[in-house]
Order: sequence, then structure tokens, then C-alpha cells
Amino acid sequence: MIGRAIAFVTGVGGPAGRATAAFLRERGVPVEVGDVRPLEEERDLVRLPLANDPGFLAALRRELDAHGADLLVSTVTEELPLVAREREALRAAGCAVFISSAEVAETANDKWLTVQALAQAGVGVPRSLSGRERADLIDALGFPLLSKPRRGRGGRGVEIHEGPGDLPAASPDRIYQEFLAGEEYDVNLFAEPGGEPAALVVLRKTALREGRVGNAVGVERTHAPDVADLAAAASRALRLEGPIDIDVRRARDGRPLVLEVNARVGANVRSADEVLEVLLKRWRKAS
Repeated sequence: MIGRAIAFVTGVGGPAGRATAAFLRERGVPVEVGDVRPLEEERDLVRLPLANDPGFLAALRRELDAHGADLLVSTVTEELPLVAREREALRAAGCAVFISSAEVAETANDKWLTVQALAQAGVGVPRSLSGRERADLIDALGFPLLSKPRRGRGGRGVEIHEGPGDLPAASPDRIYQEFLAGEEYDVNLFAEPGGEPAALVVLRKTALREGRVGNAVGVERTHAPDVADLAAAASRALRLEGPIDIDVRRARDGRPLVLEVNARVGANVRSADEVLEVLLKRWRKAS
């Protein structure tokens, strides 16, 4: 326990926020929680505006000050670039936050920018295009191909297109990729400044919400050194920091490739408590 040091966790209505709050409470840490909607199980929940509300940051800062928070764990994808821009100001005010820089958070928040940055660094990613003509997508990627929003949470909005008949006009707001038919993994890690993992756990996704795509509905720990090495390389290439969630899938030839990077606590982090243990240790060290 860290005296009366208080943690503030956002997005507690989602799996990442719920998992983080539960972990900290189990370790004896007083936790305040926030979300955009009320939750029956969290009677003292702080209502926060949506991240796209102009008043979000001011509201968050008011709540951190009001509760005397010594640690902020932001688990909502849309919040990350905003909180990252406030990172140094929050730290200067005595509130620890383990999050990537604003530039890195912006890159990770845009799946197309993420793919470009990783490819340039030599980290394996699927063949990908964005904002191209429909015919170009077909010629370059073939079928089946996958499309997903450039900005969005996890597996939301992911679609598989089996042929020309179900491929709509290309949109600059979506990213298009070759569909990888192999096994999918969720890598949870804690990155030190510069991206070097201090803890890393590979989880195999045992089931996906939409069958072949979507968020995991089941995971199990697994030993996959090539997947671990790829995720670590991605973390170093992007210079990530703090708790990170990286989706990896194997191509038909067995090679693991990075699908996307979430610069926050992962939804399945309770299967990888080592990540939150490092966060707790770093907080204790900073206190």
C-alpha cells in the first residue's frame, strides 16, 4: 500500500478500466473512478464528459485535484492523445501518469499512421492501403481483404470483404489490409521510456466476437517467442511508454505481423497482471 496515495482510473465502464481498478483495489490502493455514464456497481463514480467535448481536460483536471489523485490511469482510446499532451503538466502537479508522448499517442491512435511508422522501422505489418481507389485496393490486396476505421477502439468496425460485390467505395477514413488467416494474439506489456518492455505477456485469442475478427471473447497465456519479439520491436520502434496492448496475427506462412497498437491498458490485462505490477512499482518509486 502507498500510504493514502490515490489512483484515478478513467473508463471504468469498459474492460480495461474495470480490470485496472480491480487490480489496484486488490493491492490496497484507494481508487477513484470515472466514466461518461453512471454505473450501478460504482456508486461514487465521477461523471466525465466525452473525450471530444471541449471541456474534457478541464473537467478531468478538476476531478484529479478534488480527489487528490496521485496517479492517473486513462483507459479510453479517445482520451489518450489529450492526456498525453498534459503528461508533463500532470507530473509537475504531483500526479503520476505512465503514458506515451503526445506524438506517439497520436500515431498509435491512427491505424494508418501506425502501419506506416512500423513498416518504415522494419517491423512486420500486413500489406495495407488507405484512401486509394477501389480498383487499386483489389489489385494490391486481393480477396478476402479487411477494412477498419483509421481511428477506433479495438475490433470495432472491422469488416471482411470476400469479393468485389461486398467492397464499397474506398474511404480515406478507413484502412484496408490483406486478411491474415492465422492465429491471433493479444500482447500486453509495460514499456519503459523509449519503448523497452519491462514486462511482456503473450495471450492467444481463443475466440473472437465476430468469428474471424473482432475483440477477443477468450484468451489464454501462451509461449510464442516470435510474437513476443515482434511486439517488443514495435514498442521500441514507436517509443511507446506505460501499459500497452498490441494485436498480432499470423499470416498464412506463419509469420506474425502487427495488426494494431493500443497505447493503453489492454482489456485482457488481468491475464497479464505483471503489466499492472510494474505500473504499481513504478508509481511507488515515483511517490
